[in-house]
Amino acid sequence: MPLFLRDRLNHEYWPWYLTYLPLLPLIVRTAIKLRSAVFFSVANPGIDMGGFFGERKSDIYALLPKESYPKTILVRPADSAQHILLQLKEASVPFPLIMKPDVGERGDGVKIIQSYGQLTTELMNIQRSGQDYLLQELVSWQAEFGLMVSKDPDTGIATLLSITGKRFLSVVGDGVRTVADLLAQTHRGSKQVDRLLATKITLMSSIPAAGEEVLVEPIGNHCRGTVFYDASNLISPKLQAAIQQLMDQTKGVYYGRFDVRAFDDQALMDGQFTILELNGVTSEPAHIYDPSFSAWQSWSELYRHHALLPDISAKLIRQGYNPVTLLQLIQRSEQHFGIKLPITKAIIRWFSGKDHTGALTAATQKPKTKQAGPAPATLGNGPVLAAAMVK
Repeated sequence: MPLFLRDRLNHEYWPWYLTYLPLLPLIVRTAIKLRSAVFFSVANPGIDMGGFFGERKSDIYALLPKESYPKTILVRPADSAQHILLQLKEASVPFPLIMKPDVGERGDGVKIIQSYGQLTTELMNIQRSGQDYLLQELVSWQAEFGLMVSKDPDTGIATLLSITGKRFLSVVGDGVRTVADLLAQTHRGSKQVDRLLATKITLMSSIPAAGEEVLVEPIGNHCRGTVFYDASNLISPKLQAAIQQLMDQTKGVYYGRFDVRAFDDQALMDGQFTILELNGVTSEPAHIYDPSFSAWQSWSELYRHHALLPDISAKLIRQGYNPVTLLQLIQRSEQHFGIKLPITKAIIRWFSGKDHTGALTAATQKPKTKQAGPAPATLGNGPVLAAAMVK
């Protein structure tokens, strides 16, 4: 069967607009009720636009308890290699380490840096890109999960909604075929062959021994071949208590997903994990891509999670927080995606009778809420056990 047709028959690889189509009535109904087309941007007042898009990871890390995530260094294009190396040394961040864009999503631009020589090369790329990056301590624990959470703005009660387990892309050798050949035999692996041949030619041309399991892609993103599966059976009282403690200490966040690593399943159930990232309002309950799920199951789970956003948004609006306007959203889209929508902006201004110009920073913030300052160069002290964060 042609690859294109297989993708269209498998809900894992559907285009995003088809996956999210069932949410359209909910979004329209809530937008009318709350009189805001972008009502969901208020769901996380501590994150720029609620985490819709374009938010800085360094700003989000600044919201978290320092002990809850790995040691992280903010790198700007003007920083010299010597200065960055000194920062890494002072923060005790060894090689290998993780490098990722400060503004990015779906694993784009994430790399494992093995040595100072490789880092020097990548720093030259950072200078050319003009973008800020993060250097982060590599977490050795191999069990990775996505924890979807919500918090009631009135009661402060946090809920662990679901858990996504991740199985990294790997192959089992037969003593004859190369890693590239083994990947090509599976639908999921075949989609990664060209990308990996361009970046990991030595690994891809190697021949694993019979029965030898080879980890091909250690970064846990669906677009990199990771299998997402429903691991909600791991929800436990200890884990729920750890989530409540974490959400109590993370101000301005009411809906999102913590991507975490733990030693194993039991450690996660015991509330022992370290945070890799926190994603905001556009977080997916990624277990909807479980290969064993039907399309109806995926849609049902997607709706169950997003159905919480109208109530969360309404409560925060009543508390005095404001969603961004549609015009502000379009302005940010122009900045972030490099597109121009002058006619759309003119129509919105005409209908609203207002001119919402000016820089958009944290439009979801409560009018008198003090803005957080810029994140420090060294952001985290982790990794540690999240269950032990509260002293």
